[in-house]
Amino acid sequence: MVQAAVKKELNVTLADILVSQGIMTKDQLKQCEAEQQKSDTSIEQIILKMEFATYESIAKALESYYNAPFMDLNNYVIDAEVIKLVPERLARKYKFLPLFKITNNLSIAIVDPRNLFGIDEIRDKLGCDIEVTVSTEDQILQALDRYYGSTSAMEDLTDIVDEIVQSEFGEVEEDVEVEKVKEVNLETVSEEMLEKAPVVKLLNTILHRAIREGVSDIHVQQEEDAMLVRYRLDGVLFQASALPKTLRTTLVSRIKVLSGMNIAESRAPQDGRFKVKTEGREFDFRVSTMPTVYGESVVMRVLDKSTAAMKLEQLGFAENSLEIYQSLINKPNGVILITGPTGSGKTTTLYASLNKINNPDVNIITVEDPVEYRLRYIRQTQINVKAGITFASAIRAILRQDPDIVMIGEMRDQETAEIAIQAAMTGHLVFSTLHTNDAPGAVSRLIDMGVEPFLIASSVIGIVAQRLVRGNCKHCTENYVPNEKLLRDIGLQDKTGITFSKGKGCDYCRNTGYKGRVGLYEILVIDDIVRDLIINRETPHVIAKKAKETQNFKTLVVDGVGKVEKGLTSVEEVLAVATAA
Repeated sequence: MVQAAVKKELNVTLADILVSQGIMTKDQLKQCEAEQQKSDTSIEQIILKMEFATYESIAKALESYYNAPFMDLNNYVIDAEVIKLVPERLARKYKFLPLFKITNNLSIAIVDPRNLFGIDEIRDKLGCDIEVTVSTEDQILQALDRYYGSTSAMEDLTDIVDEIVQSEFGEVEEDVEVEKVKEVNLETVSEEMLEKAPVVKLLNTILHRAIREGVSDIHVQQEEDAMLVRYRLDGVLFQASALPKTLRTTLVSRIKVLSGMNIAESRAPQDGRFKVKTEGREFDFRVSTMPTVYGESVVMRVLDKSTAAMKLEQLGFAENSLEIYQSLINKPNGVILITGPTGSGKTTTLYASLNKINNPDVNIITVEDPVEYRLRYIRQTQINVKAGITFASAIRAILRQDPDIVMIGEMRDQETAEIAIQAAMTGHLVFSTLHTNDAPGAVSRLIDMGVEPFLIASSVIGIVAQRLVRGNCKHCTENYVPNEKLLRDIGLQDKTGITFSKGKGCDYCRNTGYKGRVGLYEILVIDDIVRDLIINRETPHVIAKKAKETQNFKTLVVDGVGKVEKGLTSVEEVLAVATAA
């Protein structure tokens, strides 16, 4: 009976506390629970969004209920040495965060101060007295990600590596020469070995950290004396860890097994994919292997399925640009091109566009290479050259499927471009992408492919060029007054005294000053004036200049400057990315 009562007490939620304190009603609690079942949003965020409680009232309620002081972790900086005192696994198990230590007393913020069993274990494991404060679950989980993302995660990884080395290869001294360490030949790697806990935990740790930090790509790179794990975060590649070269075959083979590849084939490139579910979210990993002089290297693209559900309004279009683009995608026919280099977010923009216009009245079919995200109620086709399914042949087949809207992953050649244009001229709305630096440059690219200018002018209705720049870190952004040279570089020499923002660097952003990405966009509407310029084979420069005069065409740099003025990104990011266009 006592254990049951304790268990019931430990299962109390924030919403239960607010109801018990008279801040929320039971009807409001039911509304929050119903909303939570429909989304991945935490109960705290739902309560705040629905305005059933304020942040201040939540803090007071927790203080009163637990009879413990409330700690606002958003405005509290914790010393790295204190973080090192507590293993991440223990902190996450009991949802607490160390704050500071004085002599033998460690102060912590914890979700549930009444969890006496947990606090006793914390005290026993750390060997010190514990003083308790309370904080919300959201704040503690965010702080755990912020502080442990770059510290104890790697300590855990080191422990796992040691476990693998000892279990698979015997005891290894740290100062032993690499040549003396036993290498595993490919023939010795069995399915049973690849399912053993150490190698599974190693890969899971690598994947979980990548997901937690919002990484877009994971690189497993082979070197002569080590295997490097590198992450691409916000467009920048950095080294996460260096593992013993003895692990290269085991780890790579584990990845290949998950991806459905042939583990016996190491001399040729292979492609595959696998799925991961964690914390209520689902991710696809698109995997590519490549033989190198030191062994197979692997790149895993991390695809968050929630990205496929992004709305146009979330992409970062300026208000007037969003209105222009929405008017284009609601037209009954024509070609809309999204341009930019690899990794500039073109696929995300395409999917957000299709989601916007997807309804029961239209038939949408796509042809992609590869299909990155699955879209509901949209038929998606994967390119398979070996089976004879190319972009051109797939489009021909699609046009016999009574489509209203067609999305073509990329216009790679003249044949594909001309079939797409023909589809638009026969009443279909066609979306596709090109690799060009700016919107006017897409016209020249099509002409270079061999497409006649009159076909382009009569079918293309709009071109969007885009880039992704790193966004300012919200935890360490500071204002500053730019010098005259910087203002001249971005065309704001007349705005003396203006204030810009830039991150100074903190633990949350890995001391880069940046966290997340911000989209930059330029939209060229193909109106009568631009059509005449296309037919006359005018250069992209002439087209851009005329569009600025007649349709208020805003370049990537102009859009970037607007986002700098709003404090979303830095001048340096805009100059580095947009001026390369």
